[in-house]
Amino acid sequence: MLPSESINCLVTGATGLLGRHLVELLVASGVSVRALIRPSSNTDYLINHGVELRVGQIRDRSAIRQAAEGVDLVFHVAGFLTAASPFAADEAQKFAVQGLLEKNRTHSDGRYQEVNVDFAEILLDACLSAGCGRFIFVSSSSVYAPDAPVPTPEEAALHPLSAYGRSKLQAEAAVRAYQNKGLPATIIRPAVIYGPGDRHFTPLALRLSRLPFLPLVNGGRSLIDLVYVEDVADLMWRAALHPEALGRVYNAGSGQPTTLSNLVHTFGRLTGGGPTVLSVSPQMVERTAWFARPLLKAILPELEFALSPQGIAMMNQDHYLSMEKAASELGFQPSYTLEKGLKETIKNLD
Repeated sequence: MLPSESINCLVTGATGLLGRHLVELLVASGVSVRALIRPSSNTDYLINHGVELRVGQIRDRSAIRQAAEGVDLVFHVAGFLTAASPFAADEAQKFAVQGLLEKNRTHSDGRYQEVNVDFAEILLDACLSAGCGRFIFVSSSSVYAPDAPVPTPEEAALHPLSAYGRSKLQAEAAVRAYQNKGLPATIIRPAVIYGPGDRHFTPLALRLSRLPFLPLVNGGRSLIDLVYVEDVADLMWRAALHPEALGRVYNAGSGQPTTLSNLVHTFGRLTGGGPTVLSVSPQMVERTAWFARPLLKAILPELEFALSPQGIAMMNQDHYLSMEKAASELGFQPSYTLEKGLKETIKNLD
C-alpha cells in the first residue's frame, strides 16, 4: 500500500454522518480526498477541508466514471436510510394490506433499489474500468437473519426482513461479483451509527428523552448495538490499508452492547431529564398496537413501524455484533463507550 500522503481517495456520501467523519479522518491522515456529491448537496464542510468536489446524479454514468479516474481507494458510504428502515419488513406490508398499517412502502422501496443497489453497481463498474486499487463498501448489520446468534459473527446466516436490509444484501452481491472480475473489495457491516451530525438516531433519542413516560417491551432489557461514528471511520481506514482485509467482511459494532433501558437512562441523564420507563409485555403491545399506532405516529412518526410484528419481535430480542474478526485481523478496538459517545454527540447538537 502507498504511503498515506500518496493515496487518492474517492468518498460517496461525504456529506452524511459517516461520510463527514471519514473525510475528516482521511484529511487528517494526509490523504487526497475527492467527493462525489449531488448538485443539491451542502459542500461548505467539504470545501473547508480541502476536498475536491465532483458533482453528479446517481445515474450519471459519465460523471461517476470521471470521479473514479485516478483513484486508489474508494469508500462507498452513500445510501438511502430512514429511521423506519429496520421495521419496514415484508410482515409489515402484509399488515398494511389488512389495513392495520399504512401503505407507504412503495416509494421507499424504489429509493432503496435506486440508491443502495443501482448506484452501487454503476459505481463498481466505473471503479473496475478505472483500475481503482480497493473498494470499501458500507453495508449494514440489517443483512443478518433476525434469529442470528449473538454476538453475531460475519459468517452468520443472511436473511434480511426489511427492504433496506435486502437492498444492502443485493449490493453486497454486486460487490462480490465485481471482486471476481478483478476489483479488490472489502465489506463493512455497521450496527446503528450515532455521533455529531446524526440526522436519524440522535434526534429521535432526544425526543424520547423528553417524554414523561416511555413504554418498553419487557422494560427494555434487550441488548442493542450502537457504534460511535468515529469508530466506524477508523475501522474503514484500517480495512483500506490492511492486506488482510482484501475480500473480507467486517462487522462494525461497539463491542459493548447496551440495553434499551440503559440507553434511555444514559441519554436522559446527560440531557438533564429522561422519561420513566414502563415495562410492557410483547403480548400487551401486540393486543394494543391497533390503537397505539396512531398515537405513536402523531408523536414520533419515525417509530410507527415499531408496532408491526417485526418491530415488536426486534424489541424483544438481543441484537449485537461480534467484533472478534476486526480485532484479530485488523487490530481494531472501539474507542468510544456509550457514555463517551453520547457526551460528544450531545455536546455538538445544533
